[in-house]
This record gives sequence, structure tokens and C-alpha cells, in this order.
Amino acid sequence: MNSSPVDTLNDLPPLPRRTPVPRRSWWYALLLVCVLLVANALVGDRGLLALFRANQEHAQLQAAIDAIRTENAQLHGYVRALHNEPLLVEDLARQQLGLIKEGEQVFIVRTVDEPTERALPTTDLDEGSAADVPSPQQP
Repeated sequence: MNSSPVDTLNDLPPLPRRTPVPRRSWWYALLLVCVLLVANALVGDRGLLALFRANQEHAQLQAAIDAIRTENAQLHGYVRALHNEPLLVEDLARQQLGLIKEGEQVFIVRTVDEPTERALPTTDLDEGSAADVPSPQQP
């Protein structure tokens, strides 16, 4: 019989399959490195949480600066008014220091609390007797 070369190949035992070399170990190492980088990016010294804290602190400091600038502008206006308006200085001297102009007189008025209503002796007015009502004393 004539045998063909293909028939001889079919008679050969199958080739042993190569078992795959476990290459997953470097995948695990790569995954671990990625997880560490992401964790550092989130919670590290210069991470996302630190960025949020820095932005919050920046907003608070900016609000404080704005408040101080507003107060500073008011104080500059007050200083300008003190330099340009002598009547304002005079009014402040009168109110805060108690100063008066030459030739003026000061009158100090003290208020006295009014006494509470005095309890009058109760009289029996229904009977109409005048003997119960005390008479004023004469000197």
C-alpha cells in the first residue's frame, strides 16, 4: 500500500502541550503598584484630600482678608473725616471727653427715681364715719 506522508503524521503521538508559565505574578505586582499610587494620590501629603483642605483654608483666609479690607476702608474714611471736618472732632471731644467750649456752662441734671406709691391706710368708707379717717396733724 501506498501510504501518504499525511498518514504517517496521523500515526505519530500528539505533541505534549506546553503548560503556560504563570505570568500572573507580575499582574499582581502591577495591580498592587497601581493601588498604592491611587491611594497616595487620594490621601497622601499632596493628595486629593490635602487639596480639598487647602482649598477650604484658602476660602476662609480670603474671607478674613476681605473683612479686614472692608474694616480698613472704613477706618481710612474715618481718618479722612477727622482731618477734614473739625466739627466732628469737636463733637467727639464733647461726647467722649466731656469737654466744653470757652464761655459755655455745664448743668448737671440728675434724675431721681420716683418713690413707689405709698400704701394709704384703708378706711371703711361704706359706713360713712369720719372718725375712722385720720386727720392731718397741725403744728
